This record gives sequence, structure tokens and C-alpha cells, in this order.
Amino acid sequence: MNIFISFQLGEVEVSNFTILILAFFSSFTFIAVGISSYKLYKSLINDEDK
Repeated sequence: MNIFISFQLGEVEVSNFTILILAFFSSFTFIAVGISSYKLYKSLINDEDK
């Protein structure tokens, strides 16, 4: 049984493992940018109170 299914994206054939890796790195980047933006916003709010 072959668990690696490939998707045809135009002329390029991409395996599901590659798509999972890309989704992981995309979500990791999205979360990292969200945390960074939250910390920046929080530091701006704290500086106004002083």
C-alpha cells in the first residue's frame, strides 16, 4: 500500500509529504509573526502608560 499520494499541479507532480512540510513551515511562520506582532503591540501599549 502506497501512502505517498502525489498531486498534479500543472506540469509538476508533488507528493503529499511535500505539501505537509510546506503547510508546517507556513503555519510556523504565521504563528511566529503573530507572536512578534503581539509583543510589539504590547510594548507600545506599556510605553504609553509610563
